[in-house]
Amino acid sequence: MSDDTRPHGLEEGAALAFKAEESGDWKAVANWLARNPGLGGEFAKFLADHDELVNTLRPAPQRTGSIVGGLELKEEIGRGAMGVVYRATDAVLKRDVAVKMVRTGDEMSSTELARFEFEAALVASLDHPNIVRVLSFDETPGGEPFLVMPLMTGGSLSTWLKSLGPDRRFDERVAAETMRDIALGVHHAHQHGLIHRDLKPANILLDELRRPHVADFGLARPADAIATSEAGTPMYMAPEQALGEKHLTTAVDIHALGVMLFQLVTGELPYGGDIGSIFRKLTDPTVQAPPARQFRKEVSSELEAICQKCLEKDPTKRYQSAQALADDLSSFLRGEAVSAQLPGFWDWLRQVSRIRPEPHPDYSWPVTLWFGWFVLISNTMIFGVIQNDMPSIWIWVAHLVCAVAMAVVLWWYMLSRFRQLHITERHSLIIAMGNIMAYLVLTATYSPFEFDDTAENALGMYPALTVTSGLGLFTLGSTNWSRFFPIGFGVMALALVMMWRPYASPLIFGVTIAAVMWYWSYAKAVIFNARADDRN
Repeated sequence: MSDDTRPHGLEEGAALAFKAEESGDWKAVANWLARNPGLGGEFAKFLADHDELVNTLRPAPQRTGSIVGGLELKEEIGRGAMGVVYRATDAVLKRDVAVKMVRTGDEMSSTELARFEFEAALVASLDHPNIVRVLSFDETPGGEPFLVMPLMTGGSLSTWLKSLGPDRRFDERVAAETMRDIALGVHHAHQHGLIHRDLKPANILLDELRRPHVADFGLARPADAIATSEAGTPMYMAPEQALGEKHLTTAVDIHALGVMLFQLVTGELPYGGDIGSIFRKLTDPTVQAPPARQFRKEVSSELEAICQKCLEKDPTKRYQSAQALADDLSSFLRGEAVSAQLPGFWDWLRQVSRIRPEPHPDYSWPVTLWFGWFVLISNTMIFGVIQNDMPSIWIWVAHLVCAVAMAVVLWWYMLSRFRQLHITERHSLIIAMGNIMAYLVLTATYSPFEFDDTAENALGMYPALTVTSGLGLFTLGSTNWSRFFPIGFGVMALALVMMWRPYASPLIFGVTIAAVMWYWSYAKAVIFNARADDRN
């Protein structure tokens, strides 16, 4: 195939996306994007035109004008990766209906047929004003199955959003009313033991009064079934879906409802970017959905709180039912207080405590191992120099040798391969370089470079040196591992002990920092080592 016949040169990713839409498993697409990060922008634009994707890869047979089960197919009104929906006329009952047929005609696989029949039986068991009903299910003489449903003349929630132009966001009350009705329909499905797993604007159909109806139950599963793939659409997936958890709950649909509410009131998705980026954000417990008012400042705090509660990473923190979500939206519409509350101090503390580096096989754990030895040896030497009343030049010798040794280790293990370093390693490198400079500046301040000056003057720098080192460790808590918050604070508190026992300061500092460095080496070599994780 020549390059000009390939859609945007992205035929591999497009083919994977088509399979993902059919199976509901997008992990292969995420892996492809990870291998081809430069194509992310083009790929996102390509997927944005859904019709181009499905028409290019799998054109549907032309059925307009044909008779199916006594119904005349008038025109195509919608299509997806698997199905095509037609407006059809029932000549006997004198009414228009919607007929859904599989895209592939006589090439339909057994999997597609089973999924189509499953959807028909599933929806037929549901009876709710906010769920699209199935009027009948049958097959053509050629063996093609089809569903007959009421005709929804208002399009879909997706087309309504697109009709709003670049703004693409609803009035708050309209958004709340729409999502309340959708939540009620979803709750009815949940009460019948079903999880939709693919709630999104394209699967919400609208009648002539723009009342929403939940549609496309092709990926739905009984609540007690074991999931076989990360089914769903990445932008609307719950974190547990993206992680491939097998025992999903109705909380995945609550998350999808929250994404849609967020989209309606802000015009944006909470997790943007390409599919690979979305998967990374979803599966990282430290990355929380942004507040709605980050995109639209006039969003009310009540709706923002409702969005945040739906989008919690922990399923147990979300609404316990779609009915509870609908109740909160009803309270908002009546001007009453809602049960959802915006995150406060304790929530912030809980999120901060989750910070930890991703497992990685190449963390530079020897760096902190060497640093521990350098700090312990140099400060033990300084303790001896002060005890023996030696000149301050020896303080400089100890600190310069320690600083040079640290710089050599940093160059050997980190600076020489800076571009290959994991992001947390880069943060650690910068903090280490800043600490070495602070080390030398404090030495120059408290122990001038003079041969006849007493080394005892260097004791005055240890409280400041300890606070500086503790602050560096505290900073590591936000960029590496949350355990460094209490460790850093504890090291800073040692400055008070040094004021009380100044002559022991070099030993206190040396032993403490060495212990911290060695603990950090152990964590990087064992706890956060990806190879160790694989072995376990």
